[in-house]
Amino acid sequence: MSDLLVGGHVSSSGGIFKALERGMEIEAEAIQIFCSAPQMWRATKHTDEALEKFVNDFTASPIKSVWIHNIYLANLATDKPEMLEKSIASVVNALTVAGKISATGVVLHTGSHKGLGIDAVSEQVIEALIRILDQTPSSTKLALENMAGQGGVIGASFQELGMLLTGVDSDRLGVCFDTCHAFAAGYDIRNSEGVDSTMKEFDAAIGFEKLFVVHANDSLMELGGNRDRHENIGQGFIGDDGFRAMLGHPAFAKVPFLLEVPGYPTEESEKGNGPDLQNVSHLKKLRDG
Repeated sequence: MSDLLVGGHVSSSGGIFKALERGMEIEAEAIQIFCSAPQMWRATKHTDEALEKFVNDFTASPIKSVWIHNIYLANLATDKPEMLEKSIASVVNALTVAGKISATGVVLHTGSHKGLGIDAVSEQVIEALIRILDQTPSSTKLALENMAGQGGVIGASFQELGMLLTGVDSDRLGVCFDTCHAFAAGYDIRNSEGVDSTMKEFDAAIGFEKLFVVHANDSLMELGGNRDRHENIGQGFIGDDGFRAMLGHPAFAKVPFLLEVPGYPTEESEKGNGPDLQNVSHLKKLRDG
């Protein structure tokens, strides 16, 4: 098996350990989950028994890596003190759960400066990230996700993420590279030349050692559209050539590729059920040649 793992985001409904079963159903080598409802502030209370079962099942499974995606409500750049505290608490909770289930870490949408610009909020965001890391298990990592560029979001450019990582200066803090978001933000990753150019810029601004995980998503929208619309692998504007180039690039050699795609239609769901066996198999084929 390649050191580059292929998997996807799976549901943890019915018990956090159920995510492992769902991951194995799609032959995932790595999975991502929510440990709390993504549109709610209230943290899910997992029993000790459920957490222990997850660890035991994870150890016995073919899945090699687990990531948690933080809730969508968090915004470390907010101008509302109460929301900032709730945002910090949500990430602390996710990293704490990650430590308990032997997950690698947590993926975070850093937030939005609402048009004020990164310089206006960088100090607050850096201080919040330092607080989060100080309060959470040292075995876990935190990956800031690059964004598509809409709504004043932080991280549409590699330079913005690099600024935050430099300010925090922790081995535990890195980046989640979302392929659809990068393409939407104007990074042309449709072929090997574009991937090489994009990753040179990534290395200069961030450094390959800070690339922790990939969200592997094709794009329903054209290059530079600043719209976050995911598509199944090979069915969008990035295409097979782009993913083949990324899967073969040395920067991604040991980084999990986690699908967040709509999935193909089934009898139960005309719109698909998210990452599925067909997408996982397709990405593995592009990886393995």
